[in-house]
Amino acid sequence: MSFRAHLLAACVVLVAAIWLSSGTMAPYASTWSSPAVSAPCHYLYNVDHPQFRATFAMLDGAPRNEWGFSVVLRRILFPLVAYPFMKLLDFERGGFLTSVLAHLAALLALGLSLRRREGERAAILGVWLLATWPGVTYWAALPYSYSAIVPASVGLYLLLARLANETSLRRAALLASGMGVLFTAYDFLPIFGVAAVMTLAVARRWRVLAVTVPCLLLPTVVSLLALRLVWHASTNNSNTAIYSTVMGAYLHPPALGVWLSALRDLPSVTLANFLFSTFLFLPLLFLALLPFGTRTTHAERAILLATALIFLFNNLAPPYVSRWQMRGLFIARLYQPVFVVFLFYAARAATTRLPVVLCIVAIAANLTIAFGPIARVPWAGYVYHRFYMHAQANTMELNLDRWGRRPMGFCGGR
Repeated sequence: MSFRAHLLAACVVLVAAIWLSSGTMAPYASTWSSPAVSAPCHYLYNVDHPQFRATFAMLDGAPRNEWGFSVVLRRILFPLVAYPFMKLLDFERGGFLTSVLAHLAALLALGLSLRRREGERAAILGVWLLATWPGVTYWAALPYSYSAIVPASVGLYLLLARLANETSLRRAALLASGMGVLFTAYDFLPIFGVAAVMTLAVARRWRVLAVTVPCLLLPTVVSLLALRLVWHASTNNSNTAIYSTVMGAYLHPPALGVWLSALRDLPSVTLANFLFSTFLFLPLLFLALLPFGTRTTHAERAILLATALIFLFNNLAPPYVSRWQMRGLFIARLYQPVFVVFLFYAARAATTRLPVVLCIVAIAANLTIAFGPIARVPWAGYVYHRFYMHAQANTMELNLDRWGRRPMGFCGGR
């Protein structure tokens, strides 16, 4: 089959995987013990559904009491892009359509970039690795800002890869500005922004760096100022306060013995976060391909290092009292954007038969998770659970047994 045929087939699989992870089967909703249940079709939504819907209400000019409580207003890019579709259809269906289009755009950009730089084989493997990856299906069917995580991460990787080799100050500014815009979708700045600075600093490209940093920061500054000055919304809330809580733990540490006791599980926590933040099979593929000798790029090493620094900041912190804990096994999803390194590396490293076979095995394994809810794959719920442990391991199966397995478009009772 030609690259175009593979790309078309991968697009079909991607859309099917997202659709079959909608309705009652959306993992971000069905892995929560008490999901919101819509009427009349009994589709499942995450308990934070009102938080995300509030952003649409804000953009739609609703009274402040309908959206001022939301803690996710700062993640504005996806709601802005989705707003016309949400206005035309409704919040849920418009958000679903926007998410599908964004993921298709990411798949196309990934495939074309790999084909141009690495050849057809890498491009074919790359599009299949993305189309079947459960990191897409966990979020993509829900109309939330989290649906931008995967498409924006792909875009940020591509922009950073170009920025790493850019010599023109004007083009560097444009690339950095594009990254800055994508930073408004999610909390990407600590990973990709830091990676961009490290990549340019290691290369001692100080003039490019001087132009890049303001461009990386400006869109975030503008969006936060808009929230303050246009909507009079506070950016200080329980969602952002956790970062100062962790920092405060470092500034006011307990006795050394208490601190060291909290670090006893760090090796096992590190391994679990590495494996389940990107859904098990992709990081295992990355490890399996390393011995074949393909080198990571400067940009990829910078992304890995930036992610590791965030992980260590969260997990080396002294014990602190908070409803939310950024340490431990609970929230591996924080490190999801690192998947782009594993995916692009795998596509690039599969130059001989055995690496290609390993990629195909990983693709097949990922399919069992991405289509797990509809296919009743017994381990799919567990892998989704380990990505974000906000309920018990069997919660997805319990919810699907109770509410049925119906994608969006199929309406029914219990």
